[in-house]
Amino acid sequence: MDGNDQRFYQQVPPQVPPQMPPPGGYYQPGFDPFMMQNFPQGYNYGQPRICFDQKGAKRHFSGIGMSYFVFSIAAAAVQVIVSIAVNLIDRSLWDNYLFMLLASILPMYLVGAPICIMMMKKLTAEKPEKAPWGFGHFLVGLIIALGLMYTGNFIGTYIGLMIEAFAPQAQASTNDVQELVFSGDLIINIVIMVVIGPIVEELLFRKLLCDRLRPYGEGVTVVVTGLLFGLFHGNLTQGVYAFLLGCFMAYVYLRTGRVTITIVYHIVLNFIGSIVPLLALNATDLDGIREVISTGDDELLAEYVEKNIDSFMIYGLYAMSVIGDMVIGMILLIVLLATGKINFRPGRFTIPKGRRFGTVIINVGMILFILSGIAEILLNMFA
Repeated sequence: MDGNDQRFYQQVPPQVPPQMPPPGGYYQPGFDPFMMQNFPQGYNYGQPRICFDQKGAKRHFSGIGMSYFVFSIAAAAVQVIVSIAVNLIDRSLWDNYLFMLLASILPMYLVGAPICIMMMKKLTAEKPEKAPWGFGHFLVGLIIALGLMYTGNFIGTYIGLMIEAFAPQAQASTNDVQELVFSGDLIINIVIMVVIGPIVEELLFRKLLCDRLRPYGEGVTVVVTGLLFGLFHGNLTQGVYAFLLGCFMAYVYLRTGRVTITIVYHIVLNFIGSIVPLLALNATDLDGIREVISTGDDELLAEYVEKNIDSFMIYGLYAMSVIGDMVIGMILLIVLLATGKINFRPGRFTIPKGRRFGTVIINVGMILFILSGIAEILLNMFA
């Protein structure tokens, strides 16, 4: 899972013993901490930093949070404007599935995303080195990703059911996107949700985001990427597995340096997670099953199953594959973590223990984005 680890860790030995930092540390006016040539003579790039500029780091993370906060707010504002305009002109447009889908995603892709990109471009980035990721790595990663997706979906649904037990009016265990997919056109879902969506999201949340988090270490990059990606979806059930998959995608991008690999993963996962269950459900008459079960007649149920054995086998195989992916994927993940095959490399700047949460999260931009994400989840839950 480590890609070309040996090459990554090679360091050029210092020509002279490292010098002490100048008065005030490395962070002086005019000093760019991301440019190696500005390090004091003899400084070894692989060594930990001697000092830490918490204010500068908080500004960096605040800029990241603010970029995605503005992204969310701008997209939501355009969505509201479009909704108001449609309601005034012709409400029947909402009956068109393609129009409803485009009215939801185009404000994000055409308005929110460009603003976010412009804001993020002002922050210093550090690209990961490119490394090979063979078929074996890809297959193991896919199994783990499927395990994370199904496990996260189970956890999110269970938490939602617990919330609904205390607040019956809440819709916490439902996945709005999944319900939309099941009620929509298959071809449109494939084009938009399986192809276009993954490409845009990987460019925004892996390429753009990870490059600007990487200087502070891979652990920080993975967790923050997962947090922002999960909250971005605005749904409790979807947010849990989006957090886990966001962490996974970030790790793969950091190891490979190739966003094309995470795009392929994302496309495959969206297809398996949305299109495959739709096909399995279409092959099974769930309404007929519920009607037969409600009669309480075992002989009638047995007769119904015998007549529809093919559809039952298809749905049964799908259910078995989901359970199998959950078990095998999580076992693989635990083994790789326990054996050190999955590890997180330090960044150019190390945030001291005890100051990480305050530096990464307790800043204006991150707080605004997190609060807006929680507000959207609650709105979708109780609206």
